[in-house]
Amino acid sequence: MKDRVTLDYDGSTSPNEITFSIDDADLLTEMSGAYKLSDNGDDTTTVSYELTVALSMPVPAMMRQKAERSTIDLALSQLKAKLEG
Repeated sequence: MKDRVTLDYDGSTSPNEITFSIDDADLLTEMSGAYKLSDNGDDTTTVSYELTVALSMPVPAMMRQKAERSTIDLALSQLKAKLEG
């Protein structure tokens, strides 16, 4: 199952947090989340990722969990590439 999603990002609380919310999608009815960044004081940063999603149709738990893991992995790898890039 694939969807086309457009997100709005808000960096007004950057560098500690970047939030996002859904602007447009085909299957999703809600999507919002945040990257929360914490300076570890040793030239490293801990990143937490929060995600809330609602679909326009029921999805079996196994499929939902797989999609959640995939979405989180992709989002964090893209963030890492952007920050280290």
